Amino acid sequence: MPTPRKFEPHYRRIIADIRERIASGEWPPGHKLPSTKALADMYEVGSQSTVRQAVTILIETGELYGHQGLGVFVADRAGS
Repeated sequence: MPTPRKFEPHYRRIIADIRERIASGEWPPGHKLPSTKALADMYEVGSQSTVRQAVTILIETGELYGHQGLGVFVADRAGS
């Protein structure tokens, strides 16, 4: 019998999905991510702060970057 998986926090699920979309080419370098509200709706989380937490982690790791007033974009990892 398989071992039950521990609860995975929503922000980690969001990070994993965003990484998968980037890796698959669905969201290529320079792609603008949907708004925080749109992402919260897409991932069915009640709190936009959960999405912000995931996005902040991906910015800190260099996978995304933000421009004040413009949004959050997929970074060009090849150039780093």
